[in-house]
Amino acid sequence: MVAHPVLRRTKTSAAVVEYIQHEIFDGRLRCGDRVDVERISSALDVSPTPVREALVLLERDGLVSTRVHRATFVQHFDARTLRADFHVLGLLGGVAAARVAKGRDPQVAAQLSGLLRELSRSGPAGARRDDLAAEIVRVQHRAGATPRLLAELRGLGGFLEWAARQSDRRSHDDIVEAHTRVIDAIVAGDPRRASRARVADARAAAEEVIGELIRRGVLRDDGSNAAVAPEASSVDPARRQVSGIAAG
Repeated sequence: MVAHPVLRRTKTSAAVVEYIQHEIFDGRLRCGDRVDVERISSALDVSPTPVREALVLLERDGLVSTRVHRATFVQHFDARTLRADFHVLGLLGGVAAARVAKGRDPQVAAQLSGLLRELSRSGPAGARRDDLAAEIVRVQHRAGATPRLLAELRGLGGFLEWAARQSDRRSHDDIVEAHTRVIDAIVAGDPRRASRARVADARAAAEEVIGELIRRGVLRDDGSNAAVAPEASSVDPARRQVSGIAAG
């Protein structure tokens, strides 16, 4: 497992969020672990304030939960919960894409087509390709989402979109093809096809993230969380949470 470098260059809650995401993604912070504010403050050479701000953002993303006495713990996740979360993200993104297709705004269509051409020419994996792919999705969200939907997409997409960028091993052609299917449907004015294509892309992203977490040893081959005993991981998460509350 490769150690993630300390983010000393940026003393903000955003940098702390990324640091903690890496800690979870690399398995150094595991399901059920307490997040030590003082340790992270020391590691990043920041005050506890941006760490606490970061934990608020991560709790919104469902990565951590704060319990009584303000202790914060890493939430349970596994392949099943990740697939569900990515599916919801795809459904919401699909609503935005469908609205863009229905609106048939020629300026938006031209912008998306131009970004797609740039993406096609961007070559294999790299920051440029990732940025273009992310911008294609952002344009669809801005053009098609209501203010409430846009807020939901931003809230849900934080960790999921970050994790997808860390994990995506699809070929360049496969990534371009996934975005092409959405944009072709938008240009054709086909809301249903645009929505289905966006959901399919989110599902593919989920499998990439799950595969990466298995390779890193965070999840087992069966998709269960490696930090949870096998017999416990088969228990429904809602029942496990109720049991924990009862025990407390």
